[in-house]
Amino acid sequence: MTFDKSSQGYSQGVRKISLMASTVAFEFNKATLKLRRSLHLSPSTSPKFENRRIEGGEDPHDYLVQPSSTKSTSRGGSTKNRQLCAELSSFALYPLFGALSPSHFSTPNLLFQNERKKSNSTRLLQLTDSDLLYIFQQLDPRSLIRLSQTCQRFRRICCGAEKLAPRDSKKIDVTSHELIISFNQLKKQTEVRLLKKDRTRLDPKFVGTSIESMLPMFSRVLSKITFETSVFVSDWMDEILRLYKSNRFIPLCLVFTGGALTKGTSLNGADLRCLTELEFIDFVQKLQPHLQEVQLATSRLFKATPRILSLISVLSSFGIVYERPALRFYVDEVANVIKIWRNDNLARSCDVYMRRPRDGSIDIWQKFGEVAEYREDPQTDEILVSKIHVKHSFLVQIELVLHFH
Repeated sequence: MTFDKSSQGYSQGVRKISLMASTVAFEFNKATLKLRRSLHLSPSTSPKFENRRIEGGEDPHDYLVQPSSTKSTSRGGSTKNRQLCAELSSFALYPLFGALSPSHFSTPNLLFQNERKKSNSTRLLQLTDSDLLYIFQQLDPRSLIRLSQTCQRFRRICCGAEKLAPRDSKKIDVTSHELIISFNQLKKQTEVRLLKKDRTRLDPKFVGTSIESMLPMFSRVLSKITFETSVFVSDWMDEILRLYKSNRFIPLCLVFTGGALTKGTSLNGADLRCLTELEFIDFVQKLQPHLQEVQLATSRLFKATPRILSLISVLSSFGIVYERPALRFYVDEVANVIKIWRNDNLARSCDVYMRRPRDGSIDIWQKFGEVAEYREDPQTDEILVSKIHVKHSFLVQIELVLHFH
């Protein structure tokens, strides 16, 4: 038994040494062939090819591509690869146990991984802007919209394709996003953000310095636009009107916020003080018939008069809250506005949110319409009307709803 074990161990040692020698010979042969190939030397002196030439009459140069040959470069490269693989085929790879692991071995295919010929094809990003512009002009609007969202370069080129497109090209209506104009306190500049309506924290947001830069290509954006605190509204009116006339941007709602942050005499909100009441009314009328809602929820307001209530004839919702000083109309002034609205054949149904007018009792309001909500003041025992429904004179289903606070 002792002799058998020693002879068995001896045979295993010899086998390991032979496998190691075979591996070393393979690596040496591989390095030699790589050196030959890098120096462009012909392996015509190889014993294997000498035997082939003598026995079969084959010329070893048949495996190579001569410089004057009409064969393609890729075919010649594959011929060389087959030749090298044939040279290496006499050596078999066997994994050695112990010091050598399979990770130390490589296959003949690895000889050619770092020596592949570069492709002569041109990638899309390697094209010039003029070539890309010509390609983009052949795409439909929906494809251009998606393409413009990939990178800044493609967006800029898509803008050029849109300008060169025919004026009568069809535009896609986009209603899924809204615009927010706010003042960045860190950067000390006003920014425009394009956000999804029913957004989550993971939804992307687009930030720019102008409204036009936020609009997708070949589209007509029907959106709500919000002016946040410390934003000068007059700086954006010209761009809004220009985009509206070019049928690129249709504002459906204008919201001026920030008035809720007012503390005492410190006014806050979107700044409308650089406008007059007539300028603001004219701005709203120029956005008709698409503009449906205006909410003046800012304390930085122009000097308002009962004339501002004339907007109820062209809007579906109008509100004026947080104004400083508090704006209170008299019942007679509100009655004149209601009379004009009732006789307007183009009037819309409108919800109006405003402060409760002075000297208004429930008996007076019942003359204009139905008192829907009211409450009793616990201090003065006065009945305070909160909501009134007013019917139009001759337009059916057209109603004016006054909400007092």
